[in-house]
Amino acid sequence: MRHFIFTSVFLVQLYQLAISQNGRFLLYDFDDCTFEESGLSYDALSPGGNPLCVCGLNEMSVRLDGNQDYLQLPKSVIDSLSSDFTLDFYFTLEDSGQDLDIFSLRNACVSLDSFMSLRYQSSLNELSFELGSSTQNYHIIRHKLNRENCWYRFTLVKFGLDYFVYLDNVLLSRIISRENIEFTRQGSLSFGNNPCNNITNTIPHRGQIDQISLFNRGLSDRELSDFYLYPDRIITANTTIFSGDTLLIETGESCTGSITWTPSTSLNNSLSPQPVASPDESTTYTVTFNNGICTSTDTVRIFVADRNELDCNNLLLPKAFTPNNDGLNDTYGISNRFIVEKLDFFEIFDRWGSKIWETTDLNEKWDGMKNGSPVSGGTYLYKIQYICNNEVKVKVDNFILMK
Repeated sequence: MRHFIFTSVFLVQLYQLAISQNGRFLLYDFDDCTFEESGLSYDALSPGGNPLCVCGLNEMSVRLDGNQDYLQLPKSVIDSLSSDFTLDFYFTLEDSGQDLDIFSLRNACVSLDSFMSLRYQSSLNELSFELGSSTQNYHIIRHKLNRENCWYRFTLVKFGLDYFVYLDNVLLSRIISRENIEFTRQGSLSFGNNPCNNITNTIPHRGQIDQISLFNRGLSDRELSDFYLYPDRIITANTTIFSGDTLLIETGESCTGSITWTPSTSLNNSLSPQPVASPDESTTYTVTFNNGICTSTDTVRIFVADRNELDCNNLLLPKAFTPNNDGLNDTYGISNRFIVEKLDFFEIFDRWGSKIWETTDLNEKWDGMKNGSPVSGGTYLYKIQYICNNEVKVKVDNFILMK
């Protein structure tokens, strides 16, 4: 039972519009059950075996059977990997107890010929990503996988000689290459067709592939988070409401036929993908998506505050933040937004008093950029005017941007 609710459909449309305006030049989304590139700017994928068209993140996706099925991108795509780029795609795993070849770009196994590959090592429950151009410029990243998820998002971002590896928007590692890697034109960028599979006792990928995207620039950590589709995940962040209020809990795309929430007593419908919560006390809600092959779980914490005990002067902002794309403290904003009825303005100034950022959106946070470029580290000043309990409040303070 796929849920096509307004929020999820709007999220996908917003995602597609945003990334189309930010350097994406290639997308294989499989929504029409063909292997054509959505913009028809590149040749179609070359499939091997008989990949199936099944329910996916937007509409449809491709399932590979772990035997003969594979997907091969046109060789012209490899030319785009010499300069800055972002390679992005979603996948599922059907673990059969064997290592799975998810994707690779290499010619053969006899040498490290400017290659990269992503495998799932079943016995270790690890993803293994390799990147290199020679024995002196070889890198490997291993990451233990959270099997509470069905869908995963893998992203590789290149800035100059730096390669950033993400899983589900979290930075796993920053690879500093000794040289600019010119990937081999003798091989192919493919899913489930690594020429080393026989040597490494790895089978072609078994699971779904969807939303294969390539950008002609490196996307920032903020952009990756903004473009996330939340497959079988909760969109609503941990938040605070006042006693007696309700909150719609939103979830992303799902193909599941079974959705359950616990606890269910304070929800209007514990089988709905988007229930309305009315807790009397702070509560952690857990959702389970069961699609028959795998099960995903996610949680959200809703704190309940007493409006009569509200301290309108206690607006909380951190004293420092580090916009370095490591997934921690990368943006700067208001922590306890629930006390703000209306935000008149939120302004940030440099040490000379020049305004470098402003917003009236309570949920918007500063990413440390000015006119598309990162600012230098140091002390900055903010000024905020807001309304709380029908009173106008102003707060001015400084903070540190750390590099």
